[in-house]
Amino acid sequence: MKYSHHQFEKLVKHIKSKEIKEQAKKEAKDFTRKRKLSVDNLICYNLNKRGLTTKMELEDFIELCNIGDVSSPALLKQREKLNPEVFKYLHHDLLKDFYTLFQEEVKTYKGYILSAIDGSEWEIPNTKQARQRWNPQSTQCARAQVSNCYDVLNCYVLDTEVKMSKHSELDIAKTHLKKTKEIVGNFPVIRIMDRGYNSLSEIYHSIKANEKFVIRIQSTFLKSEQKKMQSDDEWVEVEYEYNRIRNWKDKDPEFYHFLKARNILKVRFVKVELDTGEIEVLMTNLEQEKFSSIDLEHIYRLRWGIETNFHYLKESMKMTNISSSKEDLIKQEIYSQMLVFNMLQSIQNEVEEEIDQSKYKHKMKINSNMAIGYIKRYMIIIFLEEDLDKRNELYQVLHQKILKHIIPVRNNRKYDRNKVTRNKHHINKRKSF
Repeated sequence: MKYSHHQFEKLVKHIKSKEIKEQAKKEAKDFTRKRKLSVDNLICYNLNKRGLTTKMELEDFIELCNIGDVSSPALLKQREKLNPEVFKYLHHDLLKDFYTLFQEEVKTYKGYILSAIDGSEWEIPNTKQARQRWNPQSTQCARAQVSNCYDVLNCYVLDTEVKMSKHSELDIAKTHLKKTKEIVGNFPVIRIMDRGYNSLSEIYHSIKANEKFVIRIQSTFLKSEQKKMQSDDEWVEVEYEYNRIRNWKDKDPEFYHFLKARNILKVRFVKVELDTGEIEVLMTNLEQEKFSSIDLEHIYRLRWGIETNFHYLKESMKMTNISSSKEDLIKQEIYSQMLVFNMLQSIQNEVEEEIDQSKYKHKMKINSNMAIGYIKRYMIIIFLEEDLDKRNELYQVLHQKILKHIIPVRNNRKYDRNKVTRNKHHINKRKSF
């Protein structure tokens, strides 16, 4: 059994277990009475969301589950009892199986998992309550800060954090790294980050813990060290400068005293040329003997996978079509759909191996847009089917339908970023189809 099939079967059993029922509670008294919408129903409802109006989502779900009439207020009342962390628990539990039980399927770069970390502001319903909770100091639309840690080779979202806007990206990155270590088990990790994650303190602690990193740095970061470079690839020594460490005295006394005692921090700088012709500097602690400058450039370029992943989550999966301004319900929708994305990706990873590339002029891949349509149509039906043989048949149907829709890989495609500050999904004007 491949990992994609394994996680479907495990999730079917998991969501009906006593363990998950306990994980799903916010308070001990929650879900003690028998209701039409049980814990497993609520979990399935969130997994089945398609960015429609709440009424349409609910009517479709009632027909699938045959649970009788349920009003929108009753749904809301039950959802408010559901701890959104239950989806993160399920998400991480399934991923741990991939990196421990299915190691033969794990793609690595010279034995390392490549994890990219980045964040994005997501549209949420622009209500007064949301603005007060999520953007209290701003007159602009309410936004949630969503940060992902993403395995760029296996294409899985490893961890997701939903925070108020303007939360420290570095603090969120620390949480991602801790979770990633728990998930990938014995696989070593190289984290790839862009400008905005530069911090001497974090570099110090990463080197001390032998945590590998590749970070694109700003031209003003360690400016004097950058100017002293005699080649495009060399180790530099970061020495004591008062202005460099004065702000760390209270925030990180250990690092402050390390440099104040005239200790030297050694990092490797590598100059790379971007497609635009710009010269950028990558900072790393990877050894030159094992990772050449070409390797580092390739590793950094793979970071773009997290950018395309965010685009896919927003546009194809319609994850920014959030139906509530309440914090826990927002987190329920985001965390649950990250789990759905990983399930979809596991099927794509499996199906793409079955494509006979010799038949085509260009390398082919699965049409992700069609794949998400099929998984949204079949996933809950598979979950609700109690007969194992019929469930396996449905899984194979899903598998074959996704395999039918393939498209050529388009390399080196570029688009200008278009930042839109207004909401494109009005809370009262969502699509009903």
